[in-house]
Amino acid sequence: MNTTVTPAQLRELLDSPLTDPTLILSEGQPRIVPGSDAADGATLVIVSREDLQGRLPHDRPHSDADLEYQAAALAATVDELGG
Repeated sequence: MNTTVTPAQLRELLDSPLTDPTLILSEGQPRIVPGSDAADGATLVIVSREDLQGRLPHDRPHSDADLEYQAAALAATVDELGG
């Protein structure tokens, strides 16, 4: 089971063409799905694009280091929740 959240997944979430893309944990794997699919309650929501954008700097473009920091913080939260 790979519950690790990576900067690449967060970049993919930010760039996703899906409607209200959300990073979820499904069957032990982080996946990006439309927000409507994440709302079914059967999965663990890690972060939505909107929430991730709120966590990133607003006074400058986000960097790879920003995504690495957020990925580590989100991975730690998933681990604490028993993901």
